[in-house]
Amino acid sequence: MITLGEAGSLYAARGADPVQVPAVRVEAVDTTAAGDTFVGALCVAYGEGRPMPEAMAWAAAASALAVQRPGASSSMPARDEIDALVQNHSEESA
Repeated sequence: MITLGEAGSLYAARGADPVQVPAVRVEAVDTTAAGDTFVGALCVAYGEGRPMPEAMAWAAAASALAVQRPGASSSMPARDEIDALVQNHSEESA
């Protein structure tokens, strides 16, 4: 797994095609906790059994929410906020 900041993230596993997931475009206020939020959300989503591309997209949404707020741990979003952004983002993309 490679995080690429505003360019999203990339995952490559032996024997499989690489997966690239774009970042969710937002106006960043403070990027302090972006990586920690991404990794934490990715672990939660993948640990729940979501496929890697879906887990990466959920983590990208979590990071997008975090960078819109100042601070580190105080900027990390709640699950319902992440789910709402993923839902809204997928509706806009459709």
